[in-house]
Amino acid sequence: MAEDFERLAQLTKKLAEERAEEIDNGMVDPAPNDVSELSEAVEEAKTDEEKLSILNGCVTRHPLNREAMYKTLKYCVEERELHDIEEHIATFPEFPRITMNQYYLVKSLVEAYGLELIERTEEGERVTPEMKEGKTEDEIDDLVFSLNYQTTPIGEQLVAKHSPNARFAALLDWEPSRRDTYIEVLEFIAQKPRPYAQVEGLLKGSPVLQTVIDGRIETVQPSVFLDKLERAGVLVWNKNWNITEEGREYLEGMKS
Repeated sequence: MAEDFERLAQLTKKLAEERAEEIDNGMVDPAPNDVSELSEAVEEAKTDEEKLSILNGCVTRHPLNREAMYKTLKYCVEERELHDIEEHIATFPEFPRITMNQYYLVKSLVEAYGLELIERTEEGERVTPEMKEGKTEDEIDDLVFSLNYQTTPIGEQLVAKHSPNARFAALLDWEPSRRDTYIEVLEFIAQKPRPYAQVEGLLKGSPVLQTVIDGRIETVQPSVFLDKLERAGVLVWNKNWNITEEGREYLEGMKS
């Protein structure tokens, strides 16, 4: 049983790597969910390339956390206080479904090289290791007035690489035969939030739902299109399917 699980894990990892090379965008790929594996990699990372790989794994590790982590990195390009970040994360439409609280999300991004922790005094001065030397734990607590966070250069690389525009463009390039359908669904939801049934009705009978697998004609469910648009960062589920700000900007850019 353990051997079968190990083989399955290796196969899953291999398929994920092949898929990532195919479209060069880990944000739209299924990803492993092994925290111990991430911790091991963090300890071994030395180069910027290795650190970026670790951060990419952290962000894409759990589908429900991807957009919240990406948006947190984007928000913290300017230095932010912890309470401000936590309040901002709570405004994300993805927030009700994320699997960790705001502090742990921020902490995970720090450990994965995406965010830098910056301690400041009440006067706003940055607390250095030298300032802590010779002080007791209580004295250090008194010295540190606020915990701030800022996106690292590694984090900025990920933000630039995985912008929703880049992800959506990669999706359209990877599946050109479905390009018009992806845009049609996006425009349909841009009109107003839609339940799944309405999207299903929009695509009902469309030839794009038919695909050939091993010589057999199979019917693809409309949920496949919604899932990929969500992974691309242009749709989000919040009681109904909603277009994101980035998705709306993409459509406006097409028109102009």
